[in-house]
Amino acid sequence: MTMHIRGAHVLHQGSFKQLDLLIESGRIVAMDKQLPPAMNTATFDATGLFLVPGFIDIHTHGALSIDFNHALPEDVGRISSFFASRGVTTYFPTLLTDTVETMTKQLDLLSSPQLLKDNPTIAGIHLEGPFLCPAYKGAMPGHLLRQCDLSLFRELYAASRKTMKVITLAPELEGAIPLIEEATSLGVRVSLGHSSASYEQTIAAIKAGATGTTHIMNAMKLLHMHDPAILTAVLEQDVYAEMICDGFHLHAPIIRLLLKIKGYDRMLAVTDSLSATGCPDGTYQLGVNTIIVKEGDAKVVETGVRAGSTLTMDHALRNLMSYTNEHVERISALVSTNAARMLGLQDVGELEIGKRADLVALDSDSQVQCTLANGSFIYGGERYA
Repeated sequence: MTMHIRGAHVLHQGSFKQLDLLIESGRIVAMDKQLPPAMNTATFDATGLFLVPGFIDIHTHGALSIDFNHALPEDVGRISSFFASRGVTTYFPTLLTDTVETMTKQLDLLSSPQLLKDNPTIAGIHLEGPFLCPAYKGAMPGHLLRQCDLSLFRELYAASRKTMKVITLAPELEGAIPLIEEATSLGVRVSLGHSSASYEQTIAAIKAGATGTTHIMNAMKLLHMHDPAILTAVLEQDVYAEMICDGFHLHAPIIRLLLKIKGYDRMLAVTDSLSATGCPDGTYQLGVNTIIVKEGDAKVVETGVRAGSTLTMDHALRNLMSYTNEHVERISALVSTNAARMLGLQDVGELEIGKRADLVALDSDSQVQCTLANGSFIYGGERYA
């Protein structure tokens, strides 16, 4: 399909410019101030809209009362459509630590060729655990956590049909370094989290190949003047760091501080969304846990520990703009570009000639009006096509 997008403010190389886009075979093939009309081309009049790269969420456990640890194929399609309405063009279903049987079954389901064909916005799977520290388990089921086990990792990776693209683990666990090295050699990005690691253990993990940090400052040992710990290492080093920008997990001044320390090119927003996302307050499931949500804040019923969020990526964008007093053009990388770079996704995360036409059209209040993935409308197209 060929599409001519005209009249939009396009985020290009860090600023909005009045540009037309020509899209062919799902890619941006031309960008100019006023492209001439082309034969047999659909026209999208985007006058007054602001086009930014499609949002990328590398950490989500579900939405619409659906938990990826229990989801059926038809459930996943519902989530993909919901995320599209929130501007998401790429996401990574995230499995919580569970029984080996459940993790293997769900990795197999989420990586099936038919499911991926039906849900092209899925770019891989994020496995959060089971190699995590019990002392910083957060909402993880402690009885299912274990030491690093290469044999089990290989079993889980095989079950994912090589679509596991991120694994969260604690670097202080026995066997962590060989596992990080093997995962990295397979193209799996290792994100450090749910951890009591020392500064030295974290540096060793980064040298072994770890490239990310899972929900920074949450479920990890914090710094002390005589014990720098994992937090100091991931702040100091050039690794990426997830942040949950829902107003519960990190206070606004903390987010501003993190951005000042790490910079706007190493932080990335994630939702860590639960099955409760897009739903009213109430009781929901997260893996083997029962979660209760009150005023949008989710906690494990049994322990009272905060458990993921009910955040969506468009809300994360607006929250970050509010917390930092920055405009969309500065915040956009935190919901798209940085995740693409962390994961080595060469085709997405920027609006450039040759890149895939994954984009979100926002109004002047940064509300999603429509979403395109691979050059086709996946949300809101009926209003503009």
